[in-house]
Amino acid sequence: MMGLVLLMLAGLVFAESGRKPAAVKRVGMVVGLKPEYMAEYKRLHADSNDGVRDLLTKYHMQNFSIFLQQIEEKWYEFGYYEYTGSDFDGDMAKLAKERRNIEWLKVCDPMQMPLSGNKGWKVMERVYFNP
Repeated sequence: MMGLVLLMLAGLVFAESGRKPAAVKRVGMVVGLKPEYMAEYKRLHADSNDGVRDLLTKYHMQNFSIFLQQIEEKWYEFGYYEYTGSDFDGDMAKLAKERRNIEWLKVCDPMQMPLSGNKGWKVMERVYFNP
């Protein structure tokens, strides 16, 4: 019952403010991974390593996941996250200025091999989503 009341109040707040809840922006991306860094990359991204997880949450990046796949002789990382904020460009600019994020990228970026014509992760086109 209390949950229903809270849900109704939340709906009234949005109705009164004239705002809709922020739509989820789903982002998929790809980058190569240098095979000699495989073990270190996995260690850095292990569930037990906090890394910059709190910063991702701070800037509204939820369900951030990275998958590894070998295709022929090369390794690739496929990343996915859901952005739930209301100012994607602003939040990404703030994240880029965070000291710990800068240091994190100094360690991780040299392990990666961007796709031709890119400097880092390549954002992929989303063509399907099953809600």
